[in-house]
Amino acid sequence: MFKSCSPYLKMFNGKGVNWHYSLTNELLNIAQEEDKLIFLHIGYISNINIRESSLELFANEEVVKLLNSNFICIIEDKEDKPESFLLALDLLFLNQDFSYGPMNMFIMPNRRPLIAFSDCNPDNFLEIANSLLLAKKEKREKLKQLSEELSKRAINTGIITDMKKGSVIEKPLLEKYVQMWFKNMFDTDFIYKLKPFTPNPAALYTIIEYLRLYPDKRFSDKMEELLDHMQYSALFDVIDGGFFRQASDYSCNDSLYEKSLEENSLFLMLYAAAYKLYGNESYKMTSLMTYNFILNELLNEKGALVNSTTLMGKIDDAVYYSYSINELSIIFPERYPEIAIALGMDMTLNRMEKQTPVRGADTYIYLNEEDILLLHQRRLEHRGYYKDTRVITASNSVTATAFSIASIYLQNPSMYNQATKIFEFLLFNNIDNSDGRLYRYTCCSDSYLIGYLSDYAHFIEASLELYRNRFDIEYLLIAKKYTEMVMDRFYKPENGMFSKSERDFVSDTVPFKRESNIDFIRPSANSVMAGNLISLYEITREERYITIAKQQLNNIVPNLLNSGPMLSSWAHKILKYINIDINPLSK
Repeated sequence: MFKSCSPYLKMFNGKGVNWHYSLTNELLNIAQEEDKLIFLHIGYISNINIRESSLELFANEEVVKLLNSNFICIIEDKEDKPESFLLALDLLFLNQDFSYGPMNMFIMPNRRPLIAFSDCNPDNFLEIANSLLLAKKEKREKLKQLSEELSKRAINTGIITDMKKGSVIEKPLLEKYVQMWFKNMFDTDFIYKLKPFTPNPAALYTIIEYLRLYPDKRFSDKMEELLDHMQYSALFDVIDGGFFRQASDYSCNDSLYEKSLEENSLFLMLYAAAYKLYGNESYKMTSLMTYNFILNELLNEKGALVNSTTLMGKIDDAVYYSYSINELSIIFPERYPEIAIALGMDMTLNRMEKQTPVRGADTYIYLNEEDILLLHQRRLEHRGYYKDTRVITASNSVTATAFSIASIYLQNPSMYNQATKIFEFLLFNNIDNSDGRLYRYTCCSDSYLIGYLSDYAHFIEASLELYRNRFDIEYLLIAKKYTEMVMDRFYKPENGMFSKSERDFVSDTVPFKRESNIDFIRPSANSVMAGNLISLYEITREERYITIAKQQLNNIVPNLLNSGPMLSSWAHKILKYINIDINPLSK
């Protein structure tokens, strides 16, 4: 396991639990011969709550002893094996658990799941594990029955089981979706009660794009209120730019200090589109600050973008992003009261108490570039900052797309130029030269893991967006080439969708194929492919592209109206579909 590039796996290597990186045939034989259940844990490094709760769980001596004595233990990083993560997510959804991890799953020796849960409280974990061991001893047949029943439910969860026909994909459908989206998000107070508060920038981008084409003042005002709330809160990093992925609640007073490349690329695209719609200069500033964060903090020496940043240690001990009044008085002896007010800090608190700076409407009037640089340099003296240095194909492709789109909305050619450099890196580094297949990611000069549908879909999306921006035919040829590869390796003619992994690939842990259809925080890979096919039809007028895309939309439409943000990327593709440009090369 120590050979993996995953920082999450490295964190657990050699500590307590006898972990394995994959469920090999040898381990399956041991499980069957020794009559042991399998325990699977899935997590990732950047989410502090997930990481710290998992560390606490697997540092518990009683938990370690129980796992090592009675289970074959497998640990996975969600970025390494996203299909396992997607299955675990589906199983959590079946239990009405809508958390994003960590994922804990107990599995039968025949690789059938028994239970999935996200609770990492050691006492609760021990209760579940001991109950399973007791059931294995005293109610074995009942346990087998439960695993078979869960398998029957899980095998098609999140899967399109057959081709849907006859959906009316027209503007009234989209209008109704947007109305329902606002009702579900705001009228029911869903967004205000969400804990932790996890904005979905891709969903918000869909709404902004809709309002750009179909203005509605009531909805527009609500969106502007939300955009202002996010950028003028601790969710936005006023010094280095960029957005934290989560806050403890809607107030956004307490961020959870995880910044990911993909989410920040989507936030850049969102605020650039919002600037185009509203003409609000603060949205342009937010876009530029987010762009600068990506380049300053995530761009490595080879010209690629690393996956994420986070803070090590517990949330309560986090100090990297905070300052005290005393610190400000050292950095700005004459101006520190003015600086503190500009950063939204409370001058009445103890001078030594750390406070998280928050952007106000006038912050960048009082802070100049030199001030921000000094604050950044002081921040570097704080402890706990960490980067996940994997260069993930999907995330870098999303960034190339976002840079290209933002370059148009912000009239900033340098963003387009940077997008081409990122895409060029992927072409020369994240592709297997022997057969042209995409890698999931590269790290430490080596390539790891064959790509998933999300990698291909976003890679194609980026190439198409770069083509649309300047009409360089090379990008179109790349998009067509990799679309054919996706058709060959991922397409499922029985339902018109695409598999999460290559058709012939079977997960070594739980052998259930997945489809990425739900837009949970990020756009689903199938929705991105639908958008790619619509774009290819717009450009080439080849009917086969639009035929497949329309079937995908038909499959999703029956579940669209009450889905809220869970199908928001599909709504965006419906928006594309009903506004297909009859002459795209004229623009």
